[in-house]
Amino acid sequence: MHHFAAFYESVDPAAALTKIAAVPDQAIRTDGNDVVVPSDLANLVFEAALSAATGPSYAQVQSPSLRQLANQDVQPIVSGVTFGANPETQAHFSNPRALKGNESINFLINATGGAAAANYGLIMLSNGAIQAVTGNMFTVRATGAAQLAAGTWVNTSLAFDEALPAGTYNVVGMRAEGTNLVAARMVFIGSGYRPGVPAVNTASQRDWRYGRYGTMGSFGVFDVNQPPTLDCLGVTDAAQTVLLDLIKVS
Repeated sequence: MHHFAAFYESVDPAAALTKIAAVPDQAIRTDGNDVVVPSDLANLVFEAALSAATGPSYAQVQSPSLRQLANQDVQPIVSGVTFGANPETQAHFSNPRALKGNESINFLINATGGAAAANYGLIMLSNGAIQAVTGNMFTVRATGAAQLAAGTWVNTSLAFDEALPAGTYNVVGMRAEGTNLVAARMVFIGSGYRPGVPAVNTASQRDWRYGRYGTMGSFGVFDVNQPPTLDCLGVTDAAQTVLLDLIKVS
């Protein structure tokens, strides 16, 4: 079980490590700069940073429990507000950093500055080490039409290119693509948390290396009559494409 959370702010870091605001989240509590850690997702397994500010140098994830050892430094930092091909991130699925339930977690970015500019931080929270899954996988394409707005998760329904046979499906991988898309996450009916991936921007760009074919375990299960929807985070755009790796379970 895992959840993809985000931070966004247009700010001038001015060569100092600067907190950026949490993106309001429909599944977990946020408050200003804080993401509040759910008690059943008290592990940090992924971090990524993007900044359009001049000279971005590094980023950091902070929380009271992390500080007992050391806060989590984050590099590389993407110089821009979209990843492009083969998104570079920190992923340590089998070696999570333990957090405390109900504590606040923050994302900070350091850049030379000069003027306010867009900064994004992404984290993934889990209930423990994420184990890969195997099975009889296949891939289907679907499209969305979220009207993106900076610093906001925008939900859209998904239109599948092919009608799936009746049954239940386990989502075990995902590619998200959109011209100005930063990240996307799945929303399953009846499931509170929203797992996701960093996005690419064109059909020719390589996937995020960890997002496909069972590497992240199960994203969630859906019945063909209750398909998932998609949360999108980005700049400005109105068309998204996802490829979902599925296992038919019934």
